[in-house]
Amino acid sequence: MIAAEIKGDIKINAVDPGWVSIDMGGPSASRTPKQAAESILWLATTRPDGPNGEFFRDGKRIGW
Repeated sequence: MIAAEIKGDIKINAVDPGWVSIDMGGPSASRTPKQAAESILWLATTRPDGPNGEFFRDGKRIGW
């Protein structure tokens, strides 16, 4: 809802890093911190005409 109201160069999106093998995820988690970071960095560095108000994992749009 906020993403639809914000004007200008501000984008509001969400990213699912997955189940990450860190203290919180535990050693059995299926993804490395590097894999999670790649997904987050991809979204954080999208172009000004990039997505807004979407949810992503590994660079792919997923449903809320």
